[in-house]
Amino acid sequence: RHRLSYLKLVQQVLSREDKPDYLIIMWKDQVTTQILEYARQHKVKVFSFNTAVPEAAREKVGSAPREKVENWIGHLGVDNVSGGQKLARLLEQRALELTLIQPGQPVPIVALTGTLDSSAARDRMLGLLEVTDGESPKLLQSVRADWSELQARDKTSVLLKRYPNMAVVWSASDGMALGAIDAAKRAGRHPGKDLVVGGVDWEPEALAAIRAGELHISLGRHFMGGGLALLLVHDYHRGYDFADSGQSASLYYQFQYATADNVDEIAHMLAPENWKAVDFRAFSRVFNSQLREVPVSAERLMDGFSAALMKQGGR
Repeated sequence: RHRLSYLKLVQQVLSREDKPDYLIIMWKDQVTTQILEYARQHKVKVFSFNTAVPEAAREKVGSAPREKVENWIGHLGVDNVSGGQKLARLLEQRALELTLIQPGQPVPIVALTGTLDSSAARDRMLGLLEVTDGESPKLLQSVRADWSELQARDKTSVLLKRYPNMAVVWSASDGMALGAIDAAKRAGRHPGKDLVVGGVDWEPEALAAIRAGELHISLGRHFMGGGLALLLVHDYHRGYDFADSGQSASLYYQFQYATADNVDEIAHMLAPENWKAVDFRAFSRVFNSQLREVPVSAERLMDGFSAALMKQGGR
């Protein structure tokens, strides 16, 4: 998690006598431009995924792969801004369904966000701010809980006293959402009934909280991004470039949400035995000539992964 230890790991890999052909990395503020330069010097290609390219780095490396840095071949990410918006809207909708506020009044929201150096936290928060920019819902306060369940519990305890009318807790992660639920229960509130909470990550504990009726929603499927990155690099290495249709070398997909209506299906999708049963060569352009006729779509591939996993075990 720490950017300097991440940089050290990369340096260790690139100093090996038998160097890799590719590095698949997550962006880390202040060090990824160095990583790209080290990799260029060692003639190693880089594919980035999951976290967005920080604003401060774009001047040096460009906003997309292959603009300024030739060995940065691609980027794959989930649309965190849209995710932050979607989470806010669905939580607002649930609060209205439960009639937690007076008719015509804005839905009061508090937000828990991650670390300062996280582009995911920043982008999810940006999505929330875009939704709360109008008359409803109303953002009472956002606080940084650094992805920590314990910090989220402690800070939510304070927020519940400060804003006794709060109806929604928007959380940038499931861990922090679970901390908020714990704090609410300690304060005599009833999450799922008089307080609506939502998070991100599809954590197993979060899915259990959805089943229990305490967590309304969890956004997820970005955990599959590592697998999709491997597929894209595999095909690229064998001559089937994911950007060969003239499209950008940056690919994005949307979150999928888990609620009480589909939580069992989501849990089925996460089961390791189902991952072992799927033949992912079915999504490779190397092995399927018909796939070469259409541009590569991260959204379509993610949907395909999900569908294949759901088929396992007769779901």
